[in-house]
Amino acid sequence: MKRYVWPLFLVVSLILTAVFGYGFASAYNDVVNPPKRAVLTPTKEEPVKKGGTYVALGDSLTRGVGASNGNSYAAIVGRDFVKNDRVERFQNLAVSGARTEDLLKQLEQKEVRRTLSQAKVISVTIGGNDLFNRGEGVANFDAKKTAATIETAQNNLAKTFSILREENPDAVIFYVGLYNPFRASENGEAFDAIVQEWNAKSRTLGIKHDIEIIDTFNLVRDVKRDLSSDQFHPNDATYEDIANAAILAVEKRF
Repeated sequence: MKRYVWPLFLVVSLILTAVFGYGFASAYNDVVNPPKRAVLTPTKEEPVKKGGTYVALGDSLTRGVGASNGNSYAAIVGRDFVKNDRVERFQNLAVSGARTEDLLKQLEQKEVRRTLSQAKVISVTIGGNDLFNRGEGVANFDAKKTAATIETAQNNLAKTFSILREENPDAVIFYVGLYNPFRASENGEAFDAIVQEWNAKSRTLGIKHDIEIIDTFNLVRDVKRDLSSDQFHPNDATYEDIANAAILAVEKRF
């Protein structure tokens, strides 16, 4: 019986050595050349989606003062863009009463810039409070003061456009121009030319920075018909008209 023990031990040792060697070789091969099934297994984490926001900046026109339930042109545009899968969400950062210098201060905030850098669409309303100064600019009209106001505000608008485009080179950006809410008042008609000059200079800036300019001047011809009860802000119908003009102007950008 003893004479069979040594050969049996030798055979078993050879078998175990072969099995160990095969296992080691397989493990080494899996490290060097991973199986395709492991490489192609998709992650369960969804990639972060960027650029799915429409961000609205500006003053009371973007906030929707004068409209039912704050239903501004921006809110109308936002609903349309979400419904038609242009964007995923709408964010309104406008501040009622803001002037051009106020908007520039807002753009200094890191969180605001981060939001803008990831936006797909950006809109702006600004300049009306600079120019009209709650009606005082019309009631106490002074040509030199008005010219100085326009120069300062336009410089601020140019800085605003530059910042927006610097923060987001790819977004669709549009600026809603001014209308004249004081046409029926004394000195009101004189402001027609001033408002048109403002819009013309804004269009020049828009071309430079690839920003669409929405002309609203002809949307407010009759202040009693086209404005809200405060005779300054648009009513529901005019907000709708502004929104439709904006959608038509920027639709080709998508």
